[in-house]
Amino acid sequence: MPRRSRQDWIEEGFRILAGEGGAGLTVDALCARLDRSKGSFYHHFEGRPRYIQELLTTWETRATDRFVEIAHAGGPVEDRFRSVNREASELRNAAVERAIRSWASAEPLARRAQDRVDRRRLGLLQELCAERMNGGGGSETLARVIQLVFVGAQHLDPPLEGPELYEAFRFLEPLFASREDR
Repeated sequence: MPRRSRQDWIEEGFRILAGEGGAGLTVDALCARLDRSKGSFYHHFEGRPRYIQELLTTWETRATDRFVEIAHAGGPVEDRFRSVNREASELRNAAVERAIRSWASAEPLARRAQDRVDRRRLGLLQELCAERMNGGGGSETLARVIQLVFVGAQHLDPPLEGPELYEAFRFLEPLFASREDR
């Protein structure tokens, strides 16, 4: 039987979340799916609350850090904006995002993580929009619209991902122009 790392437990948690939601994320379910004992789980984590915190921290990092890196890279703001949109469209983790949003209605740790991710993503979009629109009006509203497209696309069944989502983002690009460009 292969050894299981902390990361194996985290990845299995994401699979459970995507398939069964937060209610399915129990120590028993994790152990059964990884064919491990509870002792193995507790070897890696102090308990379910600590596990949940690590799972959500991993999700927060994955859900935001790459976008921040792209947005703050050098180059024209239009290229960085397009790259952020491409990255968002290629995530293909709508099931996990949907599950966390649903779970957040009952799990305070998930609610706080979701709120942090939403604030961080929105702030990043606002930065890009304000930079491109030369501080002109509408940058906050446009950032919110882009966020709404992203979240809404995840809730379609099947979710709007990949090239289709990227095309939706591209459709919004004319709104991203500065007033002088319009």
